[in-house]
Amino acid sequence: MIRFYYIIKKEALEIARDYPSFLVLIVMPVVFILVMSLSMQALFQSHSRFKIRIYAINSDGGPRSKNFIDRVRSINNLSLKELDASTSPDELAGLIIDSDYRFAIILNKTFSRYVNDLNSSPAMKPVSMLCDPAMQAMAYQALKNQIEMELARMRMDIFFAKNAEITRNIGLNAKTLVDSIGEVVVTDYVYKNKTDSITPNATQQSVPAWLVFSMYFLVFPISTIFHTEKASGTIQRLRSINVGGGSLIAGKITAYYIISMIQVAAMLCVGRYVVPLLGGDGIHLGSSHAGLFIIATCVSVNAISYGLFLSLLSKNVHVASGAGAVLTIILAAIGGIMVPKFVMPEMMQKLAGFSPLGWGMEGFLDIILRNGSVADVLPECCLLTGTAGVMLALTAMMLKRKVM
Repeated sequence: MIRFYYIIKKEALEIARDYPSFLVLIVMPVVFILVMSLSMQALFQSHSRFKIRIYAINSDGGPRSKNFIDRVRSINNLSLKELDASTSPDELAGLIIDSDYRFAIILNKTFSRYVNDLNSSPAMKPVSMLCDPAMQAMAYQALKNQIEMELARMRMDIFFAKNAEITRNIGLNAKTLVDSIGEVVVTDYVYKNKTDSITPNATQQSVPAWLVFSMYFLVFPISTIFHTEKASGTIQRLRSINVGGGSLIAGKITAYYIISMIQVAAMLCVGRYVVPLLGGDGIHLGSSHAGLFIIATCVSVNAISYGLFLSLLSKNVHVASGAGAVLTIILAAIGGIMVPKFVMPEMMQKLAGFSPLGWGMEGFLDIILRNGSVADVLPECCLLTGTAGVMLALTAMMLKRKVM
């Protein structure tokens, strides 16, 4: 036991000397969490003041088109700026590229005719839309749907105005019918445990992803310290006093587990207390603190095993650090940390099932976002501990063959 204590103490002293890596493990994810939580919070708030900015050109010039401009301007999440009708397409394109307005709508000269004649289907569309190619397709589609919905409401208003007597005779309230369009769907969130469930926010989306991502960067201090010990003969000296490979690995796992838990605590505290101080929404840790601890432990052990395995597999610290960074980023991308899995092609979604970072993130999301329990994270925990066991077994074999 005394020997094991000194092995852990040795590891702690080595980690303390490698303070730049320790700072990276804490500072990098803190910055990620703060930036992502604060910049994306408007996308998750139902009361958000975020507005899509669009230009509008009224080439039609009629009362119907002017009314439509006013209707679009009144939509809560849109900020419309009307330009002079003489603005050329090239000028408009230049404005979209050079300004912070990424969309534009043009009411073509056929607009009034299309709106007034309910049977018309003109060859030239009544509305043209311009979009910055850098904008995501989902944002474009959302705006397009809103424009089309408002145009449909306007045509319905005109239809009922022309047939007011008929609608009165059949007892139809035209205003109620038109106003209800687009307001008939209610959204509710699905939780594993309804107790103490809240509306998700950007912090709850960001913290699990970047927390798991940062935990796997333990490969940097692990590989640095291991190759330093190997080059200086420290491992051979420990072997000469009958310190086995199992004790060395256990000591490293214990020391880095403590570091990893400090990471987890720091990231959760940032999400819970620091982000709200800067105007963002705080993270809700779910109703199962035991589940949160268990998934954090499993991710930590898997990340440490990954770091040890790559260190033994690499010839020097540069190879270990480079390969570790590249592989971590690839596994993060595959696992849905950088790109949501639901937007991936089917093949990539299947591939995501093989990423340890994806398992870890899903486990944290089960607790933090879906309000799950210990039972809900057991599948991810089994995958994480199983692969960690395989990597540790291979690490022990390589340690004995290469070093001992």
